[in-house]
Amino acid sequence: MLITISNRYGCGAIAIAQLAARRLGYELVDEQLPVVVAKRLKTSPQAVESAEDIGKSMSERMLRALESGTPEIRVQQASTFDEECLREVQEAVREYASRGNAVIVGRGANAILGRRPDLLRVFMHAPRDWRMRHIMEEHGVDERTALAEIDRVDRARSEYMRAYYGVDWGNPEGYDLAFDTSTFGLERGADLIMRTVQAQ
Repeated sequence: MLITISNRYGCGAIAIAQLAARRLGYELVDEQLPVVVAKRLKTSPQAVESAEDIGKSMSERMLRALESGTPEIRVQQASTFDEECLREVQEAVREYASRGNAVIVGRGANAILGRRPDLLRVFMHAPRDWRMRHIMEEHGVDERTALAEIDRVDRARSEYMRAYYGVDWGNPEGYDLAFDTSTFGLERGADLIMRTVQAQ
């Protein structure tokens, strides 16, 4: 069985995904994806993440890539590099999926894998104010910083999914299970995923 996790920034989805994966005995696929893609493209994980961050301007992404030790990437090649990253991310997601029993976080995995009988597509969300408080506590930032980051990351995720997959990020029709993490919390959220998997 495969599980994809999509989420609004700051809702605590990563902790729920980690707990669900541990309890199910599934592989958690999260931070290793940019590392795998970076190795294939002979660049840095930071450059891969920068290419995926469609919410940033082209100049911001190029500066980040250069800072990440990838001077071979020139401005005129940026779109090609972005396309290469996208193809490699898609290939990596499919490879992890081919092994079965995995929880894949983000990267448009729900759109990459599409509808299939062995897949549970999950979307987690929470009210903006709740997410703001969560981020403030987790990262020790002020209210203004937390809200700005929520808006930036959510906008970037929405634009990424629309630009590369033509889907409306967060639209319930693109998921099999959606829930409010502020209502369910860590334990019950993980339990909800586990029970849904077990009911398949």
